[in-house]
Amino acid sequence: MYGVVGGGLVGLAAAARLRETGHSVRLFEVTDAVGGRARTVDTAGDPVERFPHYLSRGDDALSSLAADHGLDDRIAWRRGRTARYRDGVVHPLDAPWERLAYPGTGIVDAVRAARLARMVRRVDADDAAAPDAARTALDATTVEAFVTERASRSTYEGYVEPALRAEFGGRAADVSAAWLAEWLGSREGRHRDGAAVGYVDGSAALLVDALVGAIGEGAIRTGSRVTDVDASGVDRDGDGHGIPLTVETPAGSRVVGCEGVVVAAGPSTLRAVTGVDPGIRTVPGTCALVTTDEPIVDPWRVTVEPGALSTGEDAPFGTLFAHTNLISPERYGGDHLTYLVGRGGTVADADGVGDGSEERVRDRWLSALEDLFPAFSPKTVRSFRVARDPAAAVAARPGERVPTDLGEAGAPGVAYAGPGGRLDRFGGSPATRVAAGVAAAEAVAGAEAVAGAEAVPDPTSGRDDSGFEWI
Repeated sequence: MYGVVGGGLVGLAAAARLRETGHSVRLFEVTDAVGGRARTVDTAGDPVERFPHYLSRGDDALSSLAADHGLDDRIAWRRGRTARYRDGVVHPLDAPWERLAYPGTGIVDAVRAARLARMVRRVDADDAAAPDAARTALDATTVEAFVTERASRSTYEGYVEPALRAEFGGRAADVSAAWLAEWLGSREGRHRDGAAVGYVDGSAALLVDALVGAIGEGAIRTGSRVTDVDASGVDRDGDGHGIPLTVETPAGSRVVGCEGVVVAAGPSTLRAVTGVDPGIRTVPGTCALVTTDEPIVDPWRVTVEPGALSTGEDAPFGTLFAHTNLISPERYGGDHLTYLVGRGGTVADADGVGDGSEERVRDRWLSALEDLFPAFSPKTVRSFRVARDPAAAVAARPGERVPTDLGEAGAPGVAYAGPGGRLDRFGGSPATRVAAGVAAAEAVAGAEAVAGAEAVPDPTSGRDDSGFEWI
């Protein structure tokens, strides 16, 4: 039996992959429900995710997962208009002439930005064809240094930095230039009428439910905190006894023997349960879902430039996603839904307030929204719901990544699927998280370290097929 720590979309994808390959599995989720960032909230119509969950044309992992579970016809593709907020104006950026006219770059830097995008795609393709050890072209320096040296300082400040700071906040200067490839990949399929944007029609809850069905409800344990994954009894040659996994439940502590374990949670959980220090820095994030009678902005996505407030300070959120400018508001009872995605950083930075209480976040963020868009009034807000993720992103520095197979890090038989790994380097999109989950499942199931390993005897009675009693 294989264990999966974490019941977000990545953990569900890992567990489903293990089941597909004929293995028994148990998934352990500390909260009272699975889904993680894909968990939904109610609206006047369809449910909607707490955090934005969109696909781009390059998101093959998520599209494939949906197709594998009978949901390929539920991926709805739309054109989402994109823009940037600068100097009190929302500037559209989809058509070539709009990008040339954008005052943040100007014609010369717009041309440099286009040349930079082609260069990054070419270098990334060369890296992908090279052995892992040789993939250094983008990962040898930071985003800031790469863009400044190969384009210009103004190209970095006007074209790249606003998006970089929106995601990583004050840690933007440290981020590896490998991020550029992911960022540009998410913009594949851009057209003068907008970006190609996919969305699971009916919300990601459909995908979560399909994965739960594939895994089996009886194999999922919510309200269960994994406190220890002990791989000391397994060596890298495949000899040894299984991996004892200790779980705390409301009924007490339990131990189950696993052939292998996937840690599908953040770096702090990896450190806590295995003792392996990933050495990476996560970026907390806050997201607010705002319900109004009328749309706040016209485009689907608006990136807010640094220093955009009338005081010259940064807005507490870096991106607006006008969800109902993509999906009809009729699906939500006629309400208009807008995500405000906080700038990455410390919890206080992400929230924009000192104590981080939901009331303080609401007051601070709606005040900033009114400052940016004077026609907007906080009195028109019908609901304001806050969600937080302590590992919303990873500010990965050049060369910094967590291996999928943790055998060389001292935890044979354990695979890491959380943010900061090889496939989900920056923790940015649902698609990269899903890809990391599937890869970790395949790595741990095929790991020589656990081949033929004996399960750790469970001292409990009344066991299920895993040898693990639940009451």
